[in-house]
Amino acid sequence: MNSNVQVPPPVHQIQGDAEVYPPAYPSSNGENGSFHSYDEAISFVKMYSPKTAVTESKSLPPKPTLLQRIKRAVAPLQTLATTVTVTSVMTGIVPLAQTTLTAGGPVVMLFGFIFVCLMTSTIALSLADIASGFPYVKGGLIEYSRRLAPPKLRRISSWFVGWLHFAAFVTGSSSCAFAFALFSTATIQIATGHAPQRWITVLIHIVTSILFGAINAYNINIDMISVVWHVVGPIIVLLTIATANRTPPSVSWVITHFENQTGWSSPFYVTLIGISQSAFTFTGYDAPIHTMYNVKDAAWKVPQGIFIGLLVSLTMGILVILTFLFGINDLNAIINPTISGVSAIEIFVHLIGHFGTTCITVIMIGMFFFCGQGIVKAVSQIGQELAVSGAFPKSEYFAKVTEKGRAPARMGWLCTGISCGIGMLYLVNTTALQAITSAVSIELNNDLVCAQTTSIFFSIVYSVPIALRLFYPNPTLFQPGPFSLGPLRRPIAFIAITYSIVGVFVFSLPAAYPITTDNMNYASVLMSSTVGLILGYWFLSARHWFALDLRSEVGGGGSGVGMSEKMPSTMSSIGSGRGSGVGAGVGAGVGVGSGGLCGMSQPEGFDATLTGLEDSAVEYDDKDLDEIEHWLDHLERDLRTLE
Repeated sequence: MNSNVQVPPPVHQIQGDAEVYPPAYPSSNGENGSFHSYDEAISFVKMYSPKTAVTESKSLPPKPTLLQRIKRAVAPLQTLATTVTVTSVMTGIVPLAQTTLTAGGPVVMLFGFIFVCLMTSTIALSLADIASGFPYVKGGLIEYSRRLAPPKLRRISSWFVGWLHFAAFVTGSSSCAFAFALFSTATIQIATGHAPQRWITVLIHIVTSILFGAINAYNINIDMISVVWHVVGPIIVLLTIATANRTPPSVSWVITHFENQTGWSSPFYVTLIGISQSAFTFTGYDAPIHTMYNVKDAAWKVPQGIFIGLLVSLTMGILVILTFLFGINDLNAIINPTISGVSAIEIFVHLIGHFGTTCITVIMIGMFFFCGQGIVKAVSQIGQELAVSGAFPKSEYFAKVTEKGRAPARMGWLCTGISCGIGMLYLVNTTALQAITSAVSIELNNDLVCAQTTSIFFSIVYSVPIALRLFYPNPTLFQPGPFSLGPLRRPIAFIAITYSIVGVFVFSLPAAYPITTDNMNYASVLMSSTVGLILGYWFLSARHWFALDLRSEVGGGGSGVGMSEKMPSTMSSIGSGRGSGVGAGVGAGVGVGSGGLCGMSQPEGFDATLTGLEDSAVEYDDKDLDEIEHWLDHLERDLRTLE
């Protein structure tokens, strides 16, 4: 940042606050219109801000309490907590273990997990590169898709990514609630010897969904508890298996044994089916993009959040898989469970009996709960971003956030209602429930379809902004942040997109032979119907009115820098700078918002673009909008650095 800060022409009146400023900005060298340091500039703004007198008349804040100091000390761990909670390795591996052991066995379960992690890392690298270049951008993948797309594709790309992302996450929260209910009833069956009736499963599902919504609505932060549970819980589970199995299988069996009970004769085809478990495990790692965009140093923290989550998932996943494999005594008995119906639970029953298994399943149930509430928090943010743009019926109602904590409570309750509705279908038809919950993953009686459909949805969502960045590079719109892939960006992005495209086809393959209505893979049907509804809604209605444009909230609350796709003809102001933090508005020249400062170095030709905005009607083409948008993004980044 330049030490000599150029300040734009003075603004005599700020629209909204009607704050009157002197005719020129003084400086220490006697010249008007520039400062030699940001301290000078900020001091000047404070001097003339009407809110300064109130702020500075207050006494200094009291010293932080012990609890406040503890919260500040653990705040950096929020990056880890956000990603670990949503990805939740155990909730991906445990329910789908039966599928992988049937299609490939131990060798596919172990090395397929490692292979998928490597491929997923290319997607994560590409997303982190984009996120670092767009810090403090609200909307995540939705807004990335809009900004990176060419002008004619901006609205439809953000619409498509937003709705598909929302659909995957909202049904994912329902799947976690349903898995919580199923594991709870399985625990009751093991402990008592009696299988609970179907309505009990539905009741547990509904109560769990309501708890997810309440945690989101009241902005209760249990992420750190979730991290402890996701770290300590697997350690207890792994130590239990490691110490209980007196006759573990050999190392060569674990790393070489291939099992095929699918009916297909091709080992390659069976291997492709077996890796679906791992593909589902590595989904949801984009949560930091949506939940951490407004943290300090977001250009570094968001990529860190993505990779810390992946690293933890890889480490914990390998440990969990190895421990489970070394806990198997009879593979056929595990693949065809008779006591609980779940292969993972069957392993514990054989090793530690009914009471010990009951204790272990409680740990797993807790993981489902924490993962589900984390997903609700993420999907509420995504849904609120869509509602702001008017994508929902009654969007104004669902777009509102709570005054305390800025939580999208209404959107969270909408997700809860959808989850409860899906759970109610279990009373009517278990097959219908299998088809719906497959879209996100954890219906225990159809594991493969669940994982495959989830992987398809997220593969599409992740690949769209990466493909736009690869095929439509625009240095005016995007400049790399501190985390940049440099010359490796294009080959890594190409690998990521190729893996995503191949995955869409692979995850649609039928898992068993002969193919029947019971074992048919409905992932392709669910994917095509969902995409059809999204695009159908677009062409029939939304293309006439949808104009998503989410700007980062420069201040801690309120609305930050904003600009519509179509500039108003009377340019009295473009955007607004209202907020509890730093705000900036572009109006007659460039304006100073309430409590904020504007005046970064501007791109060449920008002054001419702003000349006469107040008094003349100007039509802007896409190049002009891109240049203004690019300048505003850099302005926000510089102001955030100063905070």
